[in-house]
Amino acid sequence: MIASASTPEPAFNLTSESMAPPVDNAALLDRLADVQLPAEPQLWPVIIAAVIALIVIALIYFGYRRVKQHAAATTSDTTQQALARLTKLEQAWSSGELETREAAYQLSTLLRLGLNLPQLTRHSPPPLANQQTEWQQTITLFNQLRYQPQAAGQLTTDTFAQLRQWLKRSRHVTRDEPHV
Repeated sequence: MIASASTPEPAFNLTSESMAPPVDNAALLDRLADVQLPAEPQLWPVIIAAVIALIVIALIYFGYRRVKQHAAATTSDTTQQALARLTKLEQAWSSGELETREAAYQLSTLLRLGLNLPQLTRHSPPPLANQQTEWQQTITLFNQLRYQPQAAGQLTTDTFAQLRQWLKRSRHVTRDEPHV
């Protein structure tokens, strides 16, 4: 057919032959029936791992608590022993059984062990920071009595009372606190 200039030609030729054939869904579904869906994820490995992690965390926590309780009990026992030893030292010193120099040695050792200090220094431990002057005077007195042939100071019952107060105060101190 010859096209005339006045009649426009259609852009598409819509005939029944040019349309797509109808889709046969049944045939497509039959072909898809062979496709297997992936298996559902199994959660038991995740659950087992979570339970094991919780058990490990619980063991670590209870072990830590046990160690802390043991440390607190040990500190309390050490303080109790130091207080009992202080009473015996005071009795021995006041009765004259113990010389002043030996008493100063034993008192300084008792103070160091009772407060769980690695070494006695002029710096007071943190729980006794507000009594820095008394601490320095006591340490100076102990050093004079122990290391100088003619000691300028003397032990008094006030010294024993001060040590007793410090030891009683240290009962509430744990071993984890740093010492200056």
